[in-house]
Amino acid sequence: MRRIFARASGVGMAIALAVGLLASTAPVASAAEEMTTVTVKVKGPGANKMRITPYSVAQEEPGAAPFRMWKGDRQRVKNRKVTFTIPTAYTDSMSLLVEPTWERGSAGYVPMAALSKDGGYCYPGTKEARVTIKLTVVKQKVEGYGETAVIPNAYWVKAGKPDTPPGHQDAPYCEVSR
Repeated sequence: MRRIFARASGVGMAIALAVGLLASTAPVASAAEEMTTVTVKVKGPGANKMRITPYSVAQEEPGAAPFRMWKGDRQRVKNRKVTFTIPTAYTDSMSLLVEPTWERGSAGYVPMAALSKDGGYCYPGTKEARVTIKLTVVKQKVEGYGETAVIPNAYWVKAGKPDTPPGHQDAPYCEVSR
């Protein structure tokens, strides 16, 4: 698996496209499908006011149509954590959108949490029934559209802090094989 990283022409447009696309094509997990409970523990300024949305958007190669699109419910961090359940097979391509209240301006792309050691936002997957991801979120200034933007540089502690937050243009695509 490798990360897909793109810059956008507008964060609002990118989020609208991603939400519309994901909402219209999200598969429904069957009752017999194995599920994984993911707990995300969050450390950083304003952690309990942040919102986190999990995604799993998988494609076989860049530019190919996604063969899987899933979006979990957007949740507010409480007691420095959120918990959601995702089909276990979907953890290989899982990504997390972290939205702090202090984010300002437009970076020109939608920043995502870094969940892999190469600095990408695609989680490597698990077969476990439960997993905990310790996420650190720091404020990062980047040159945006005509101004300096303040965006989250969120990262899985196990993966390490990237120099630049990973992100996407229209949906958080992850390249995986079926």
